[in-house]
Amino acid sequence: MGHLAVAEAAAEAAGLDRVLWVPAATSPFKQGDPAVVPAEHRLAMTRLAVEGNGRFGVYDGEIRRGGVSYTVDTLRALRAEHPEADLALLLGGDSLAGFAGWREPAAILELARLVVYRRPGYTEAGVPPEVLARVRFVDAPLLDLSGTAIRARLAAGRTVRYLVPDAVIAYAEAHGLYRGKGEG
Repeated sequence: MGHLAVAEAAAEAAGLDRVLWVPAATSPFKQGDPAVVPAEHRLAMTRLAVEGNGRFGVYDGEIRRGGVSYTVDTLRALRAEHPEADLALLLGGDSLAGFAGWREPAAILELARLVVYRRPGYTEAGVPPEVLARVRFVDAPLLDLSGTAIRARLAAGRTVRYLVPDAVIAYAEAHGLYRGKGEG
């Protein structure tokens, strides 16, 4: 619910017509992690999570492409599909802090503007000026929730009601996801 609330607020603040949710085929940060739920389940849960919000959609291009998912590749694919679109990449301040270490950050900045919401403890220190010049900071609800904490609650058999959309909880339970998987 935290991601949904932040995306809605950030889209409104930045004047975004559409927000595409992009589940990764394989995150470069989670390669080989046995606790990662298969992509088809993450795609289904993403669709359930955004259902009913006309501003939100799901882009399955990374899953269709397969392999390790890199933002720059996805933005290139979206640019090819929508050459006239004004693309924006929504991310948290914690992700912005490490942005210079992403694959082809300069290309990302050419393909999309950055819409960044501040998270607790965020600082602009260390973010290169050429990156900051392409950032639109927006305010969004500061919810102290993380996917890791929610997955840990599920693995421990604890409730995530009001933290995750009911349809997503039902899907995860029906498919036996996250139980006993630890924090991954």
